[in-house]
Amino acid sequence: METIKTKTNKPKFVIYARKSSEDNSKQVHSIDAQIFVMKDIAKHEGIQIVEIFQESKSAKEPGRPVFNKMIEQFKKNKYDGILCWKIDRLARNPVDAGIVQWLLQKNSIQQIITSDRKYNPEDNVIIASVEFGMSNQYILDLSKNVKRGLAEKVRRGEYPGPVPLGYLRDFKTKKIILDPDKAHYIKRAYQLYSTGLYSIDQLTEKLNNEGLRSLHSQRVQPSIIGRMLNNPIYYGWFEWKGQLCPGKHAPIISKDIFDKVDEIMFPQRVMKRKDKRKFTFRGLLRCGECGLKITAEVRKGHTYYRCTKSRGTNKCSQRYVREEALDEEINRKLSELNFDPEVTELAILALKDQNRNQLQQQIEIQRKNEELLRKNRESQDILVNRFLDNLVPEDIYNRRLTGLRNDEARLDEIIQNTKDNTRNAFDKIETIVRFSQLANEIFTNGTPVAKKEVAGIISSDITLKDRKILDFSLDVEFQWMIDDMNDSFALNHKIAILEPVTLALEKAKAGIELPAKSVVRGWPDSNR
Repeated sequence: METIKTKTNKPKFVIYARKSSEDNSKQVHSIDAQIFVMKDIAKHEGIQIVEIFQESKSAKEPGRPVFNKMIEQFKKNKYDGILCWKIDRLARNPVDAGIVQWLLQKNSIQQIITSDRKYNPEDNVIIASVEFGMSNQYILDLSKNVKRGLAEKVRRGEYPGPVPLGYLRDFKTKKIILDPDKAHYIKRAYQLYSTGLYSIDQLTEKLNNEGLRSLHSQRVQPSIIGRMLNNPIYYGWFEWKGQLCPGKHAPIISKDIFDKVDEIMFPQRVMKRKDKRKFTFRGLLRCGECGLKITAEVRKGHTYYRCTKSRGTNKCSQRYVREEALDEEINRKLSELNFDPEVTELAILALKDQNRNQLQQQIEIQRKNEELLRKNRESQDILVNRFLDNLVPEDIYNRRLTGLRNDEARLDEIIQNTKDNTRNAFDKIETIVRFSQLANEIFTNGTPVAKKEVAGIISSDITLKDRKILDFSLDVEFQWMIDDMNDSFALNHKIAILEPVTLALEKAKAGIELPAKSVVRGWPDSNR
């Protein structure tokens, strides 16, 4: 608000200038332009301007403080009239419009002058009422159109909200795209937190130290990381008005890792009930007759395992088995993983020898993928330039750009995985071999918790039938030792058994090479 001191008998007018946005970065020249025009009109009309009222606030609802202060001065007959750019600058709602019209009719406001007309007390009130009504209707229609537009964007799978960290807004298509500088931080945040080894504060500190910055280049706060880890937009969906909607933007993480993080952050969501009693093998067993899960219960001081028979007792005839008997059965199976120490050492030595050769292959594959990533980004730049020059139709542009960015995200993920995992793959297999030598001992002498951990690591499917273990399916990391390491012939072929294989992505267009992946597998019967 600006007060202008002058000594003259001219009518005392005020200028009222308003812009709708409270954001100083938006409509930045609007108020200055309005004041400039109004001063020019005042000069030509011979009007004295005694005060300038200006504010940055929408007029769709009552409650503007500067407007209200100006109105109070008119009620005290301090001023004679108002200069404003358009009548809708004064009001876009029926309450404020009614106040202005009433003061005009009472002659408290003697005249309102806009850039295109004058409003006087003796005028037909219908004209001002119609124009104020049109201003109010504009707001109502604008609100409906905005809501309709947002609903349509959601229907198309386009996220209509503010751009989240890790994405950018494509100002040509108005869609969100991956931020190449920040997307990998988002993925890393999920990977680190899913380990359960980091609190939100620790994770925030680590990411800040590694270079993550907010949209305004500031260090991120724990609250931002907390919201980020709970945002489904990063696996390709988004929340809108309380509903989960499928998006068409490129995801940064998988749904699986999002669920793992969700379980760690909100364990109460997945915790259906709190067990008062912990059973050693519950959750690891399956019925060999009907395929249902095996549950546990305590009777007369002993723990028994039995089929849940949720399909009906007539569908399954299996009886219970005592925990002691089940313990002996699992222990016997684990004893089969005990091998001669010399055999184990030979396998590990062969593994390390392979590691040296394989590392060079990994470096070459990583180089090729980085070159493909560079060409991909060049293709995106060319496509965008052609679109801006109106050489590519919008539908083809959207389709091609989406494909290129999906390939970019896939390549970036492959390269990052290669860097993170290549050097650790062989160490992991060595750990598996060492663990197999100790599994039986840990199980025999361990606590119930340790027993459950060992059994769960070694096998993902233990099947019971007639109170015996029908099938003790070892996970692939351990099955090869049963198949081959007891075979003297396999001693001469440990390198082949532990040989990593290179998988090629079946996409001729992109020609992407996946990193070498260590696969533990049995020795084939033929075609060596």
